Amino acid sequence: MPEDQNEKPAGNVAANVYADVYRVLLVGMVLSSLLFAVGVIAALLHPSYVPLSAIWIRHQYHWDVFWHGLLTGNPTTLMMLATILLILTPVSRVLVSMYVFYIDHDYKYVVVTGVVFFVMVLTVVFSQLGLK
Repeated sequence: MPEDQNEKPAGNVAANVYADVYRVLLVGMVLSSLLFAVGVIAALLHPSYVPLSAIWIRHQYHWDVFWHGLLTGNPTTLMMLATILLILTPVSRVLVSMYVFYIDHDYKYVVVTGVVFFVMVLTVVFSQLGLK
């Protein structure tokens, strides 16, 4: 029995982290799978020609086109959103882990997951700058 009533058993930290990370990964996977399914069904119900030219693809990566596609149920936009959500799921996993470690006062792992998050962000920044 811990001397201090506020002290948590050591196994509780791992259980919290794994349960929270599991929930984040599960929600991200289910939501992205549902969006992919809705996008595929919408594409099958309303087939249209998608040119996949460089100009058309660049045109899809603008916020106004994205929001309009979501509002109109454009299958391509729905599948783009599913892809974005699927990519962001591991990122949110790292953030949730960092938060849970902070709440459990396990600062060593807060630093470790913080470094992992920093590397992820740095990779995105370097890729935007064209560095490989």
